[in-house]
Amino acid sequence: MDKTQPEHVRQFLEEAGRSLRSTVRVYVGGSVALILPGYIDRQTDDIDVVGEVPQDLRENYTLMDTLKERYSLYFGHVQPHYFAKGWQDRAHSLDTFGRLHVFLLDVYDVFLSKLFSVRDKDRDDLRVLIPQLDKAVLVRKFKELAGDFLAAQRLKDIATDNWKILFGEDLPS
Repeated sequence: MDKTQPEHVRQFLEEAGRSLRSTVRVYVGGSVALILPGYIDRQTDDIDVVGEVPQDLRENYTLMDTLKERYSLYFGHVQPHYFAKGWQDRAHSLDTFGRLHVFLLDVYDVFLSKLFSVRDKDRDDLRVLIPQLDKAVLVRKFKELAGDFLAAQRLKDIATDNWKILFGEDLPS
């Protein structure tokens, strides 16, 4: 499958944003938040909006079908609780596309969310991210922000396994 091109994501967002009747702000996480700034280079089929896809887009079935056909992309959503507290404060504005103002989640927030995932593709994304991030900053953010996730034993076990695979060492404490 072809890799998702950042320019195609931008074109998708522009077409979607031009259909809106009023200005809408969305926060994008997941792989697209890593593909657009060039951290990773892979295929994805969805743009993960944190929270809910805006109603004007979600209910415009014709447009969503057309965009999926044209760009092989669609709007998905991811619940905010998959990200560390304060993620909105660390997000940064990508651009405004028509009436769609797009913010990307911080790369460290995306890293931490994927650290607690069992999906192979998320661990693969982390492997690609590691050489691009400052490990000291990552460890600091992990210690400061991951406490709520670590309280759930299953999530702690996942993060422990992923950290050991990625870094060859125990999870920071």
